[in-house]
Amino acid sequence: MPPSGYDAFMTTQFSQQLPAPFAKLVRGRAAEFLVLFGAAAILACDLLDQTLDPRIYAASEHALGSAAWLFHLGLGAILAVTLLLLTRSWGVKGRSGVTRALILAAVGIVGLAIFPTDPGWQVTTVAGRLHPTFAILAAGSLLFAGSRLAHRKRLIIDTVLLYGAGFAGYFAGGGAGAAERAALAVVGVLLFLAARRSR
Repeated sequence: MPPSGYDAFMTTQFSQQLPAPFAKLVRGRAAEFLVLFGAAAILACDLLDQTLDPRIYAASEHALGSAAWLFHLGLGAILAVTLLLLTRSWGVKGRSGVTRALILAAVGIVGLAIFPTDPGWQVTTVAGRLHPTFAILAAGSLLFAGSRLAHRKRLIIDTVLLYGAGFAGYFAGGGAGAAERAALAVVGVLLFLAARRSR
């Protein structure tokens, strides 16, 4: 969906100040492909490392196992999407809240990568205490920014969908891991729509 109105003008104006290859990257479909790649990479960790039951264990526990490289590759792709959306939104009238949310999301993503989770939903280390804080910061900020960029007036509905997907995942999948993945799927869809509709 092409951008329109003042947002389109401001995005174009800001992009023109960037080096040509980077401006093309910002305005193109790279963000959409990166969302898909990042989600696929993180989900593929469940196939590559089957020692962790995805119904029970958090996806971020793959950062501790044999699929750590793939997990961090997917996380890096999501961080790249966040930075691309931040570049698109920077200085655009009416997007100051989205800009702040994307900055917080980037901090959250970097933080959860630096401070890995403790295994088995146990909290025994400093890193294990910091990890969920950064994870919630990243997910919540991406929910807000994705919802506002995808469709401006549906934040409450999207939040309800997030929680609904989490509850459905828990009861259908049989564990906290399934709940987490179902809730994050909602964030992933919103991020993809945001990447598509903010071009």
